Amino acid sequence: MEKIISQARTFFYDRGFDWSICGGGAIDLFLGKETRIHKDIDVAAFWEDRNIIIELMLKSGWKVFEACGGGIVHELFGKQEIPFEKRNLFSFTGNESRVKLDPIGDDRYRFGLEKQEQNGFTYVEFLFNNRDDRYFYLPGKANVRRLLNKALLASDDVPYLAPEVVLFYKSSYLDGFDVTDHIQDFNLSLAFLDLEQKQWLRESLEKEYPSGHAWLQRLER
Repeated sequence: MEKIISQARTFFYDRGFDWSICGGGAIDLFLGKETRIHKDIDVAAFWEDRNIIIELMLKSGWKVFEACGGGIVHELFGKQEIPFEKRNLFSFTGNESRVKLDPIGDDRYRFGLEKQEQNGFTYVEFLFNNRDDRYFYLPGKANVRRLLNKALLASDDVPYLAPEVVLFYKSSYLDGFDVTDHIQDFNLSLAFLDLEQKQWLRESLEKEYPSGHAWLQRLER
C-alpha cells in the first residue's frame, strides 16, 4: 500500500482540489507502518470538487462509476448536474481485473470487486464530504463535525484523514464483510490516539449512537 499511496500522491499532486487518503490507508499513515493487506485505496474529497475529479479521471483514461446503492453502479462519461446525490465514486483503469460488471441497462451495472490485495494504482474509491471555513462535517444523523486542522493531517506530504475521523466512519460498518478490518483498525489505533482524539471519538459516537456502540466501553477506560 505504501507504493500505491506514493503513486496516488504523484497523480493527485497540484490538480486543483484537496484530497486525503482515508480508510485503512490512513490508519497505516497514522501508525507509520503497514498493518494489514488492503483491497483498495480510499480517497476523501469535497463535494465542490466532484466534477473536477470526474473530468480528471476520465481524461486520464480511467472509468468512473457512481454508486447507486444495493451493489448497483452507474457509469459516468462527463460532469454531473448539481445537486449531487450519491456520495461514492468508483474509478479504475482498464487493466483492473478484480472489477466485475454485470450490465443491467442504461449504463448501469451490478458491481463487484474481488477481495484481493491491490497491487498497483489501478483502483480508487472517492468519498465526498462537506466542509466550511472551519469544520469538516461527517455523514450521519448527529451532525458530527471536526475542526479542519484536526481532521486533515499529513505524513511526508501525503494528506490523510485523522484516525479518529476514519474510525467514526468505520463505526457504522461493524456487520459487513470488512468487519474484521474495521475492528483491527480500531484495536491498533486506540493505544496511539491522544486524550483529545479519544474524547472526540467517544463524544461523537455517543451522539451518533444514543443507544450505545460496541467501541464506547473501550474509549471510556
